[in-house]
Amino acid sequence: MPQLVPFYFMNLLTGGVLAISLVLYFVATILLPNILRLLIARNMIVKL
Repeated sequence: MPQLVPFYFMNLLTGGVLAISLVLYFVATILLPNILRLLIARNMIVKL
């Protein structure tokens, strides 16, 4: 198992931090603004 070999710890840690950073960036810049825009549009339609 590569997780138990100390040589792989930094590689796994770097990959994990990079993956979490990319997912967080994607969610914050693309996903959340679209969801917010959709919720605002729905609220405006309901108030009509």
